Formats: sequence, structure tokens, C-alpha cells
Amino acid sequence: MLRWLIGGGREPQGLAEKSPLQTIGEEQTQNPYTELLVLKAHHDIVRFLVQLDDYRFASAGDDGIVVVWNAQTGEKLLELNGHTQKITAIITFPSLESCEEKNQLILTASADRTVIVWDGDTTRQVQRISCFQSTVKVGSTHRRITRMGYS
Repeated sequence: MLRWLIGGGREPQGLAEKSPLQTIGEEQTQNPYTELLVLKAHHDIVRFLVQLDDYRFASAGDDGIVVVWNAQTGEKLLELNGHTQKITAIITFPSLESCEEKNQLILTASADRTVIVWDGDTTRQVQRISCFQSTVKVGSTHRRITRMGYS
């Protein structure tokens, strides 16, 4: 049996020893990175968070799923399923069909060699492009023109 020492070393030990439990006092200053809310929906690593508007954001990652969240309550609003492998890029841009600022499109690229444009208010796929020969890795928007780079 081994006992780990605070200094990072270890020493052989015959029997397990009981040691007093250390507690953290109530007077600590709050860590600015303390979890305020844990959002559960993904089944693998989350690699992307993008803001849709003042009230919503989207998360995406290695499970190939995009989840749209209420930014104030943490409520899961939408789950966008369509990719079969990890998401490698995500961007948002205003819909050309709507004058409303809230109506956002979400563009995702994936290791499955597809790009999907989603309606940010529904789970509807606006467009799906599957002509890439390798993983799409980079996305950018410029003046409402969308471009995706691939390697």
C-alpha cells in the first residue's frame, strides 16, 4: 500500500492510517470561476459556446449535437441533431429572410464532412452541404456571405 504525501512523494505503508478530515472555512473569498450552474445535455466534450442573442447561446462538441440554451435560466431550449461525428466549427449569423434581430442561423461543420445551416429558432435544417472530401475545420462570415474552409 502507498500513502501519498503532500509534497508529491510517496512512501510505503503497512496499514492504512486514519487522518482528520480537513474542511474549508466559510470566510473564503468567492472564486470567480466557481460553478454557478451545471448544464447537462451533451454526452462528450463540449468545445464551442456561441452567443445567439442577449438571451440564448449554443453549445457544440464531440457528440455531434448542438444545444441551444436560455442564458439566464440554463433551460435547454433546442437540441439540433444531424451530424454523425464531432463538430469542428460553429458560427452564427442573422437570417437573410428576417428583419428580426433575434432570428439567427447557426452554421455547423463536422468531421463527418458536412456543413449544416440551422434555423436558430427551430430544429429545422435550412441547408445541408455534403460535398467535402475531408473534415471541415474553419468557418467565418463576412457581410452575410458565408464561407467554410476545409482541409
